[in-house]
Amino acid sequence: MTVIQQIKNAVGNVIETYFSSDLDVMSQEAKRILSNPEDKKKYMDAVEKLKNPEQKEVTITLSNHEEITLI
Repeated sequence: MTVIQQIKNAVGNVIETYFSSDLDVMSQEAKRILSNPEDKKKYMDAVEKLKNPEQKEVTITLSNHEEITLI
């Protein structure tokens, strides 16, 4: 990821946090992930794996090729 992309993501997160509603339970990123059936399945499978006490973290690759790590 380039420095410009990282800055863009950081600024976007700050703006999203500042202007988001206090009533939202999920972040925009979580809504985006859960709205895609393929990504939702990967995410829910990772959550199930984390229920195992021996499993500390799970990394998944989303349909847009973004990797996220659940801890």
